[in-house]
Amino acid sequence: MLRHVTDEEIEQRVRVLRQEIDLQNQIRPDMMTVIERLTKIFRHFAYQQVPDSEMPDAEAQWDARKGVLHMRESVVGAIQRGEPRARMAIANEIGHFAMRHAGVRSRSTIQATTGKRLLEAKKEESEARRFAAMFLAPNYLLSSTDTVEDIVDRFGMSFEAAMIRKGEFDAFQRRASGHRRELPSVVVDYLKDAQRRGAKLRTELN
Repeated sequence: MLRHVTDEEIEQRVRVLRQEIDLQNQIRPDMMTVIERLTKIFRHFAYQQVPDSEMPDAEAQWDARKGVLHMRESVVGAIQRGEPRARMAIANEIGHFAMRHAGVRSRSTIQATTGKRLLEAKKEESEARRFAAMFLAPNYLLSSTDTVEDIVDRFGMSFEAAMIRKGEFDAFQRRASGHRRELPSVVVDYLKDAQRRGAKLRTELN
């Protein structure tokens, strides 16, 4: 069975990597600077720009066997302009490196995978995505008062990515404080009705 990697474990990887490249307190690090520092610090990390025509199915791709991050030329230009989608795409591939995923990894490789390898690829892609979001907007640089718009503006993320990140951060805080998320009222009403009809519930209802 594939082991689930918790958000807390991924957050720790984020902290360590940001410290190693001396960007632990950078709110919105330039992603080319991130890549160049990774190249200097890690012997098995290099990067290469490739024409878009040579990599039609992925914006970027991490090859763990060769230790090379391949990036489309258009994506390099996009991260230099600070475009949110490109920043997330590169952070995602750095996530594969940081999480020590084997083989060739990108957000498009799942489509060509089947069977048990498909489950593993989906798991690793989920880990890389969560790492990417936390790398761009670490828990320790977020505040409970931050709105989705704040995250967009401060961390250079798309609105959709910031909305997901906000939900992840709120859940992280609830776990840290021991608070459980309240069920929607419609769910509570349904469960209470089921309880009146004799159903045994594991969930405590007020």
